[in-house]
Amino acid sequence: MRILLLQPAIEDFYTTPIRFYPLGLLYTAAAMREAGHEVRLVDALTPLHKRTLALPRALAHLRPYLGRSPHFFNRFYRFGREDESLLQEVRNWQPDAVGLSSQFTAYYKNVHEIAGRIKAERDLLLFIGGHHATVFGAECRRRTPAIDAVCTGPAETGLQEIHDRAGAPLVKGAVDWRSLRPAHDLLPADLYRIGRSRYASLLCSRGCPNGCDFCSVDRMFGRSLSYRPVEEVMSEMRFLHERRGVRIFNFEDDNLTGRMAWFREFLQGVTREPLFADIELTAMNGICYPGLDEETLGLMRRAGFKRLNLSLVTQDPGLRRRYHRPHGEGELEEVIARAQRLGLFVTIYLIIGLPGQSYAEIRGTIDHLLDLGVLVGPSIFYLPPASPLYDRLELPAQLLAEWELYRSSAFAVESAELPRAALIELFSYVRAENLRRRPPAA
Repeated sequence: MRILLLQPAIEDFYTTPIRFYPLGLLYTAAAMREAGHEVRLVDALTPLHKRTLALPRALAHLRPYLGRSPHFFNRFYRFGREDESLLQEVRNWQPDAVGLSSQFTAYYKNVHEIAGRIKAERDLLLFIGGHHATVFGAECRRRTPAIDAVCTGPAETGLQEIHDRAGAPLVKGAVDWRSLRPAHDLLPADLYRIGRSRYASLLCSRGCPNGCDFCSVDRMFGRSLSYRPVEEVMSEMRFLHERRGVRIFNFEDDNLTGRMAWFREFLQGVTREPLFADIELTAMNGICYPGLDEETLGLMRRAGFKRLNLSLVTQDPGLRRRYHRPHGEGELEEVIARAQRLGLFVTIYLIIGLPGQSYAEIRGTIDHLLDLGVLVGPSIFYLPPASPLYDRLELPAQLLAEWELYRSSAFAVESAELPRAALIELFSYVRAENLRRRPPAA
């Protein structure tokens, strides 16, 4: 079959381009190629274009706050190519099937719209996959009759449940993801850059055993950790470096340091490889800080890490225990100090508005982190689909049914202690203080 894989446009107040490298679609393409299919990939988000949109009805509650502060949102945008351009790709290539990436619940509207327009023009097999598709697959098919099938979970297993018109599965059975190299060659390498350097995203591991109540990553990859052989990862890096000119490698793992012995072996392998003397490594998804000792941080620095992104969530020990978040008392401050001594730039991610948090606790955490000389990355708590916490939240059915509100930028989940105005104030305060305390450029 000829199969076109598509990453649709998205709509929001802002976006972070590095987070939209279509790694899931590249794994999907690789699995399909193993089965003999011809695959093409269209990434509507790269190169990134934006167009101002009217504020959606679902986000009308934010209108009084827009543009009031230089540290809050001003306009709402469409990021990515227009649907007519994507439809022309389908017309030109005439695929037998189209697969749409549906990773984020808040962005399903764009999936729904392009799916309907594709199916209205061409009678082909249309399927979706990704985290949102995995969690809300049945509801997606109810809301979007154009969808013929849903890939649940990883492509190499989920696609075995989807068959072509002749009844054959889209992928072979028993494909081991650990030896499956993503089809990076389907992307134009020169379009994926950070500054002047080409970048690519990779995955070393799958699964997360932590079981944080506000997270549902296990619905996609399970609770058991699975790592690729170190040499497989390095082989992929060599290919990207030599054949595609990649110099920045971003790891999208949910638990990159879950097995410290594996992580150290990987870092040592990178430092011994002369080819990698000019690379930079990043982990934009964030790393759990427990266990990052002096030796490991030193290895990270020598291997090419210049930045350290750490996930704190909340400083309150009681809340961390309540939500099953791994932590070590006083360990974060020690890790930050070690990292800074090594010249690593540290960013700490925290959640603002997690049920049970207070205004005073959040503000105190922010100020404490800023005083440590780190960049603070704020994430406003939003509806976490399929997580244990999601099932316990007592929220109006109307809110739960409005998928456009399942985003940090919606400021949709309020409490008596943290009404929307307080959440916006804290968010704006973090952004203002990050800017004010940023050291001057050399």
